[in-house]
Amino acid sequence: MTTISVRGAACRQGSPVNDDAIGYTAQAAWVLDGATSLGQGLVGGESDARWLAQSANAHLQRLLEEQPYRPTDELLAQLQAGIAADFQRDSGVAVSLDLNLPTACLSLLRVLGDGSLELLNLCDTCIHLAWDDGRVESFGDTPLEEIDRQSVQRLLALREANPDWSHAQLWQASREWVRRNRALANTPEGYWCLDPSERWIPHVQRRVLAPAGLKAFMLVTDGFDRLLDFRRYDLDALFAALPERGVEALIDELRALESADDQALDYPRLKIHDDASVVWGEVVR
Repeated sequence: MTTISVRGAACRQGSPVNDDAIGYTAQAAWVLDGATSLGQGLVGGESDARWLAQSANAHLQRLLEEQPYRPTDELLAQLQAGIAADFQRDSGVAVSLDLNLPTACLSLLRVLGDGSLELLNLCDTCIHLAWDDGRVESFGDTPLEEIDRQSVQRLLALREANPDWSHAQLWQASREWVRRNRALANTPEGYWCLDPSERWIPHVQRRVLAPAGLKAFMLVTDGFDRLLDFRRYDLDALFAALPERGVEALIDELRALESADDQALDYPRLKIHDDASVVWGEVVR
């Protein structure tokens, strides 16, 4: 039987509320990254983003433990149905596209019944793979990456026009266009991500591959991927560092880089600290 062996996992908050979530079973692993709420919440609690990540995480755990090899369409449909039911229970209203629904990114890797490996990705979480022959590759892309790049360019222009402003002032001045970017979620003009509605399901990226020769995998949120974005590591070096240092030490290193650049001068970005999550492991045959 083909199984998954998780060698390290961490879900570290970067702000008072952790909007990430991670999970795994003997046949699957996943990461979730809720989009930080910018407006009034619908479901109460610490944040709608955290609520969605936790709801999706609980349903994935249940679904993949109960029936690990269920067909992909069924898995996604039942995940959405569970989130929608939770939303109606906790918000007191039915899911409607007119609402400011919470959103999240998802990366999932699982073993299928025939022993092949399925990769699913939605938005800017990512799955990294390292092969025995030395190849490394990443699965998952989204138009959100370009939207975020444009947001950083606007932040830099704002800084140039207001050189005396702190990063906190720049962030406050940026909130309105960040909010407009969020309105592009789950629209043809924008990008696709998880929410309590059904509209994202046809847009999940999927790849099936044979696990023979796969040395290791890494599922990451974009907060952990800052180790690559900041050019502290390339993907080869990051895979090499995992068994040498472990996931917690790598996140400690990331936090030190972020804190040393607390005005985002060396590494331009909107959030000084971001939630950082990773599940690292291997497929055992």
